[in-house]
Amino acid sequence: MTGLTNAMITEGTLLVHCSANQALRCAPIAERPGAGLVISPFQRDEAGLLATAAYLLRQCHFEAPLLLDAARYAGPARLPASAPFNPRWLRRQRELGVPVLTDSGYVDSGDEPGLAGILHRAAVLPDTIAVLPLHPIWLQDRLHRTVLTGHIRAAGGPVALVLEASRDPFALPGVVEGLLAVLGCGVPTLLLRCDVSALGALCHGAAAAAVGTVAGLRHLTPRPAPRSGPVARGFRPAAPSAVFAPALSYRRINAIARAHRRHPDPGLFGCACTVCDGRDVDWMAELDDREREVPAFEHSIRVLQDLRDELLRSADTAPASWTAHCTDAVYRSRELGWDPAPMLRHWQRHQSPGAAVTRLTA
Repeated sequence: MTGLTNAMITEGTLLVHCSANQALRCAPIAERPGAGLVISPFQRDEAGLLATAAYLLRQCHFEAPLLLDAARYAGPARLPASAPFNPRWLRRQRELGVPVLTDSGYVDSGDEPGLAGILHRAAVLPDTIAVLPLHPIWLQDRLHRTVLTGHIRAAGGPVALVLEASRDPFALPGVVEGLLAVLGCGVPTLLLRCDVSALGALCHGAAAAAVGTVAGLRHLTPRPAPRSGPVARGFRPAAPSAVFAPALSYRRINAIARAHRRHPDPGLFGCACTVCDGRDVDWMAELDDREREVPAFEHSIRVLQDLRDELLRSADTAPASWTAHCTDAVYRSRELGWDPAPMLRHWQRHQSPGAAVTRLTA
């Protein structure tokens, strides 16, 4: 098999990765040309995820690419890579007519049998994308990277990478190099649970990349270590962040507002996306944290979609254009008194054209 099952997924597709309770809100954003939607379960409710997908397709007539991520690799009770696929999960995706993603478990460092098992079990299934939820060492370490790419080439089918890190996995040394090595394997490659580096992946030949609506969907959070003492109470989720285009990174909305007070440059802070509608991007600072979440991710996705369109005007120049944007973002970040996002430096080192784009349909 050489391609993905859904012909609507074209080269350079930027997907919105959301949970099932956000899907109806995200669907209009994801129906833009070159876009699509990835949905993960809300509170591990797989049946609710499938019902949401069916409603979108049959009642809302959602026509953009739609992918379903079982996310059995996530959370304290995540499954290992050796866990078998659930035949019902695979069957229900086929019945819905969406691309089939495996419900893979987590591939820990050194778990070569688990890695090989996911790839080769997926390879014998028709039109199936092997989801690879990876410990970052698989991309960072040269030996691990060689093993990973060897198995991907041997299996020959499309893969969807999910990268583990406490924050942005592309801030870790070696992860960009590892991704580029995977993109050079000659198989269609998707990237799930990503943030701004989704654009870098697309510029270097990824078939599609998904940007999460919230921080927990922009990387795979490591499983927490067991607690020996009492469990802490009063946990609050992280304050919403939004993409600040000049710095090419997610920033806390309050941090954007403080930078704006120090540097009242309308050319930096004005935003023409349909959410901001010409206002300064820190208008959301006037809202409560709970009220910021939706406009923050809607703004972020719109900004990234516009950047994707700009970067991918020519596949030949996309890698160099991405490098230029990263270089400018480093300069702008320092101008605003911020440390540049670490991933920018890692991407800057790769100015040569990335892997040749692999066609998505046979």
